[in-house]
This record gives sequence, structure tokens and C-alpha cells, in this order.
Amino acid sequence: MKTSARVVGGLFVTATAAGIVSAVLLESTDQATSAGAVLVLIMAVAIAMIPPTLFPILKEHNEALALGYVVARTLEVVLVLPATVGPLMTLAGAPADIVRIVTGTYDLWGHPGSMVFFCLSAAILNVLLFRSGLVPRWISGWALIAVVPYLADAGLVMSGALTPFSAIHSVLVIPLALNEMVLAGWLLTRGFTTAGAGHMRR
Repeated sequence: MKTSARVVGGLFVTATAAGIVSAVLLESTDQATSAGAVLVLIMAVAIAMIPPTLFPILKEHNEALALGYVVARTLEVVLVLPATVGPLMTLAGAPADIVRIVTGTYDLWGHPGSMVFFCLSAAILNVLLFRSGLVPRWISGWALIAVVPYLADAGLVMSGALTPFSAIHSVLVIPLALNEMVLAGWLLTRGFTTAGAGHMRR
């Protein structure tokens, strides 16, 4: 279980780092945008690998919630993929109109939609972590509080009241993003608690 914890911690760090750098590159030159698209793909792959790694551990505490976590993260990945497809289609010589449709779909629905499913997955994961005691409850409790402003931000972005590059956006998403890095650090250095592994399924 310690190996799984370290793998998950590494995947969280990889997904976050790739996501942050890609967000900057996707707003830059065409060449940088292509690099950003590749990083989005790396982020999506890292996110997609987290649920199957965690599922055997989480299902021992609540299999239905563990399956819900897998579904939510899978939908998040599906909604993120247009961010990498559009720029890569440009490199492949696809018609500009088609590329604009793909990119516009991501900007309008893909990005905020992926945020919603990220919030859902974070809530499910941290309910499981809190109930099971697999990690200190202050980490999972922090996440359950921080998911509220993150979800509010997703709604504001979807409604057009905020852009992903506004200062308020950063204020709303940083608490949960920071929590995820604290969780990743804990998993990399301490792993899951042995006591949590013995809890009964609920």
C-alpha cells in the first residue's frame, strides 16, 4: 500500500505541474501552445492513472463511493482532452474552422465542466479519506472545505462572470490546489496510515 501511495502522490504532482505550465503555454506563441497541448495530454494521462491506482484501496472502505470517484475523474479527463486536441489538430493541418470549434467548446464547457467533476472527485475522495483515516483528518477536512470556493469558481467561469486568468479565480482555487499538493507530499513521504487500512467497509 505504501508503493500505491507514492505512485498516487507522484501522479498528483505530475498532473498539477503539467496543468500549471500548460495553462501558461496555451496562451503564448503557436510553438509554445503546441508544447502546452502536450503538457495537457501528460496531465490528462496522470489524472487518468490516479483512480485505478486508488480504487483497490478505497473500495475496502466504500466500493460505491470508490466507483463514483473513478467515474468523476474519468469524466474530468474527457472534458480536458479538447484542450490538447485543438492545438495538435493545428499541427496536423486541420481546417482552422474545425480547430476553433474544438477550442471554443473547451473554453466554454470543457474547462469549467472539468472543474466541476474535479470538485466532485475531490469531495468523494476526501469523504472516503476522512471516514477511513487513511491520511490525517486535517488534510481531508481541509479539502472538503476548500472544494466549496473551487466549485463556486467553476460556476462563475461557466457563467462568464470570471475568466480562468482573473485574480479572483486564483484566490478561489488555490486552497484546494494547495491541499492536493499537501496530500501528495504526505503520500510520498508517509503513505497511507496502517490504522486506516483496517477500518470496516461502510
